[in-house]
Amino acid sequence: MAYADIEFYKTKYYGDTVPDESLERYLEKASDRIDMITFDRLVDGLPDDERAQTKVKKAVCAVADCLYQIDEVKKASMATVGTVTREDGTMTGKMVSSVSSGAESISYVTGISGSNADIYFQAAMDKKVENVLLRQVATEYLAGVVDNKGVCLLYAGI
Repeated sequence: MAYADIEFYKTKYYGDTVPDESLERYLEKASDRIDMITFDRLVDGLPDDERAQTKVKKAVCAVADCLYQIDEVKKASMATVGTVTREDGTMTGKMVSSVSSGAESISYVTGISGSNADIYFQAAMDKKVENVLLRQVATEYLAGVVDNKGVCLLYAGI
């Protein structure tokens, strides 16, 4: 079960990145990632402190936004992959990126367009970058938040 619900996402987090039809799924996926980041310290329930609960829920919403953005980059990248069959039977890339007239040159898109500096692009292509990004996003909200036993949610020790 997700730590944050659709109502919280829209009314307290003021999120608008994830479309309504996908929101529940992304909140669930984000909660699973929060469990990994917090070493399963929340599986027995959210902290009793209302402020801590709100921070956990906001962390889930922020991670859901990130996961959605990463998935959108992956979809856009996959949409450019493929082939086009010409009249002569030859196969070429799927989307034209540029056409020249003199000496007739055609270039095709081979991946997602945009800068490689885009963090979502990097995260979509590298699982390590994705994990670091999601941890950083969650840490903005979870830093200093403790569970009911007084242990910091991000504490990696025993």
